Amino acid sequence: MTTKTPEMQPDGVQELPLTHARAQLSQLIEDARERDTITALTERGRRRICLVTPEFVERARQLMAEHGE
Repeated sequence: MTTKTPEMQPDGVQELPLTHARAQLSQLIEDARERDTITALTERGRRRICLVTPEFVERARQLMAEHGE
């Protein structure tokens, strides 16, 4: 299988099919950790899960709590 490069989307999230992500997981994790990159892993063209830092998740939870969500 050839390595596919993540594609940047207009919302600033890069997307990559899950089948291609397995081979690049270490690099995708480093991108998230070092560059705050958000990568959405897709199945059949639909986003299924995102790789983000724990700090990103904590900040998102704080913002949701502040807005009563």
